Amino acid sequence: MNERLRQIHHHFEPTDPITDPSRIDDQVVIITGAAQGIGRAAAVLLARKGAKIAINDLDKDKAEDVVREIRQFQGEAESFAGNVLDEEFPPRLVESVLQKWGKINCLINNAGFCHDSAIHKMDEDKFDIIMKIHNYVPFRMTRALSTHWMDLAHRDMPKTIINVSSTSGLHGSMGQINYATAKAGVVGLTKTIASEWGRYNARANAVAYGWIDTRITRPPNDSEAMMLEGQSIRLGIPENAKKWRNISDIPLGRPGSAYEAARVMLFLASPLSSYITGTCIECTGGRFM
Repeated sequence: MNERLRQIHHHFEPTDPITDPSRIDDQVVIITGAAQGIGRAAAVLLARKGAKIAINDLDKDKAEDVVREIRQFQGEAESFAGNVLDEEFPPRLVESVLQKWGKINCLINNAGFCHDSAIHKMDEDKFDIIMKIHNYVPFRMTRALSTHWMDLAHRDMPKTIINVSSTSGLHGSMGQINYATAKAGVVGLTKTIASEWGRYNARANAVAYGWIDTRITRPPNDSEAMMLEGQSIRLGIPENAKKWRNISDIPLGRPGSAYEAARVMLFLASPLSSYITGTCIECTGGRFM
């Protein structure tokens, strides 16, 4: 066995038989959109598994709430609030996290939202902002890591990217031509990262979520609208989306929880998935199988 393979086997094959392979102790994880929903659940879960969590969100107060929750069980986290749609923010975020902890092991591109409309009513601004949040932002975040991750000094440290796709991107979804197009793009983005960066010991995988019970899948509420790039974004899926809310085609007979969704991210961030890259895992309760 050559020296590099010996080092890899030493890292991923603990000699202690009771070592928990789901632990990610001392790994530094950036999670965008981490103040609520799947992002928040992932932040808490990965912190409980030993990771240091960089909490990014547009909502500074909610981001700091997550930091406090993690610190209550002696976890380590820091808030890095800011708008990932700002082209200059991703490199600033990466640099800030490196200044704080000196390394980055995992990037979870979780930030996102819907901005639905039928095809004939979809204007280009509405289409464009969804492409930006789900395609441009993960690309820019990944690019911002390139200098750090391509450095030969960091050749053998764990590195993984987890991108969030959707069953809308895999199967299409009425009223979501912008979202479905963008989420399909996430899969191609992920596979390209895996192809290019495998040589740097970096993995990239996507998760296509079905109906996970979070704010984004509940009916819209005008009081929770966000103003982004001059557009009012109402979080949620319309109440009349009967096909989406029908559980008869979900074999498990229910939506998933945010923590069930987060466990897939833990799997992909941990040594449990050390030989998995360039794939898209469907977390759907069996829908569309």
